[in-house]
Amino acid sequence: MNNVSELHNQAMKLSQRAMVARHNGEQARAKTLSHEAFEYESQAASLIPDEKASEPTRSVIYCSAASLAYECQEWKAAKMLINKALSGYPSERIYQALNKLSHQIDFASYLQTQQAKLEETELNLFLQGKAVTSGTVIYEEFIKRLTPLNVLIEKTTQRLLGIDYQKTGTMQNDNPFIPALSLSSTDNNHFSITLKLVATSENTSTQDIAPVIDEILIGINLINDFKEIDLKERIKTPGYYQNFLALVHDIAPDGNQIHFVGLSSSKKNVSLTRLSTEIELYFNDKFSDFAVKRKPIKIEGVLNYADSIKPKLVGLITQNSGHYKIVVEEGLDDYVKFYFGRWVTVQGDFDGNFIYLKDLQAMRSQRLIASSAF
Repeated sequence: MNNVSELHNQAMKLSQRAMVARHNGEQARAKTLSHEAFEYESQAASLIPDEKASEPTRSVIYCSAASLAYECQEWKAAKMLINKALSGYPSERIYQALNKLSHQIDFASYLQTQQAKLEETELNLFLQGKAVTSGTVIYEEFIKRLTPLNVLIEKTTQRLLGIDYQKTGTMQNDNPFIPALSLSSTDNNHFSITLKLVATSENTSTQDIAPVIDEILIGINLINDFKEIDLKERIKTPGYYQNFLALVHDIAPDGNQIHFVGLSSSKKNVSLTRLSTEIELYFNDKFSDFAVKRKPIKIEGVLNYADSIKPKLVGLITQNSGHYKIVVEEGLDDYVKFYFGRWVTVQGDFDGNFIYLKDLQAMRSQRLIASSAF
């Protein structure tokens, strides 16, 4: 068998058989079949000439072979195949897929080389991107993700305890866990830190900490897989659902400064590769008849403090002193307050009076201070 098509087809057949075996709980058989599939696909890739005329077949086959190598935990082989694919002329879609896979391999390799296993009360945060250099990270990019992760722990704890949704700051004394930080091993291409959930004096038991971490990772994984419907089924309270979605939006990679975010516990690992711009904030529109009157809007300005008369609104002041009011749904308070006084890009739907928020991104090029609220 020396034809590229024949080798590829055989690899796909073996890969499908491996998936079936894995589904049936036959892990050893699945591993063997996956490795065979990887070998066939690698052979197919090696037969394709390294020239532009070979695209897109060449990069697609190399990407497939690298994915199979990743599945078999052949990290070095996977990296080599990715580099060969990138040396050709991959399309933008394949290029992005190869980069995501490369970050996932780095994360998996990092987890495998950790000497100390995480405890049930620990959650590890792993970052890669332009903001990470020589084992250090730009503070703003780090704190932008650590802060919402901390709030996510607090809100998830309260939700699992059956406490009604309330804005952050109103129930801090009732939160039974606080995070303590410890720096994990770092190298030139990643930064990692471990959060340990410590019981407060009001809650000396640690038996309920592990479910909090499990619930966070399950929810983040659902968002990463574009399964917001499943997440909404899991988090039935609108405030908690919107809050979870918005906080993960901020933790997610932006594709510029941070390319990859990994989270891991003693039981589960989650690769967060979905970009923050791909996570659309949920708006619970009780007046659907008016929805048709709204038009998409994208505008820059300084985010101002909430109107004291109408607490569900925040202000936006543009460069030419234009004023807009943004509707802040229940659950978005933790998300929005991080951007107060900063130059931001707002995307949403505009009905002529209010902007219904869908995305919010801080701009690095300008830093203005907002004047008093509307």
